[in-house]
Amino acid sequence: MKPTMLWTADYSPEWEKKFSEIVDVKRAGFNVHNRANDYFNEDELIEQLKGCRIFFDAYDKVTEKVLKNSPDLELILSVRDGPEESIDLKAAKSAGVPVLNSAGRCTVSVAEFTFALMINMAAPIFELSADMRQDGWDKNNQQALRNIVTSKSKELFGKTLGIVGMGRNGRRLATYARAFDMKVVAYDPFLPKDALAEQKIELVGLNELCKISDYISVLARVTPENHNLIDAEQFALMKPDCGFINTARAALVNKEALLDALKTGKIRMAAVDVYEGEGCPKGDPYYDIPAEKLILTNHCAGFSNERIDHQYSIGMENLEKFLSGTEIHNNCTRGVENEEAFKERGGKLFGINKR
Repeated sequence: MKPTMLWTADYSPEWEKKFSEIVDVKRAGFNVHNRANDYFNEDELIEQLKGCRIFFDAYDKVTEKVLKNSPDLELILSVRDGPEESIDLKAAKSAGVPVLNSAGRCTVSVAEFTFALMINMAAPIFELSADMRQDGWDKNNQQALRNIVTSKSKELFGKTLGIVGMGRNGRRLATYARAFDMKVVAYDPFLPKDALAEQKIELVGLNELCKISDYISVLARVTPENHNLIDAEQFALMKPDCGFINTARAALVNKEALLDALKTGKIRMAAVDVYEGEGCPKGDPYYDIPAEKLILTNHCAGFSNERIDHQYSIGMENLEKFLSGTEIHNNCTRGVENEEAFKERGGKLFGINKR
């Protein structure tokens, strides 16, 4: 008898067919309705998890209460690179329920989107397109439009890109930058000094990176220690011609310091894709900054047509390896197999296809 899997993450008919070959799929919540914030509260999720040994989650909150009151649950799969944003990993480990994530699902999309922002900061593409659509292009404005390019376009060739956080996204972005003959420096306190030497990437201190970079991309994970990692001190060190990009998390950058840097000309321009509270309503101070100095996008760097296939191909591999007893792959609850509770939860599911 196949185990039942509650599936509330993004729906795909192709992947429903694939998952149904190895588990009984129960669709619910966001998976069915595809509406923003259509997530279960604790009591609703507990009810949904009855009889389900596996949960494929995206945004529903799996709390200690949910884990304690869902005795059938033995394995959690998460589409997120940072499952801790919706799952209490400590409580899951203590309960003996492994959490396996689709690590790297957004790597390509985030890196490509970030690089696209940098290209648009290097060349006034938006401005040129708007002016041409408004006035057309003929002999009367031909030179004026070209003057915009001459005065504002800055080749990426030979420029220095500073990357804050050299995980999957940072390393992928570095490959794109080096293909454009950019110099890449990086800040990542978790890596040894020579960790990126083979890729010809120099690891430097954060303040040094801010001093020498023509473009700065923030791609670090948020930890309790690195809130406002980029603050007034760091913006004061940046080149006046610097382009600053945050496609990671809002908490990493002091918003007031960024706004001040843009208003006072401490930096040339910025691009922001992430916001506290997952929104940027009209009236927000960001909108006071002219469009040619600040590109705003709606936390979409990690989205692409291909992302759903990335997250489920990784998730399927995690699931198959767990059910076959091969390994606990992409384990976000390291050491869970050594917990006493694992015997009565995850351990019952681990390797069932082998037995």
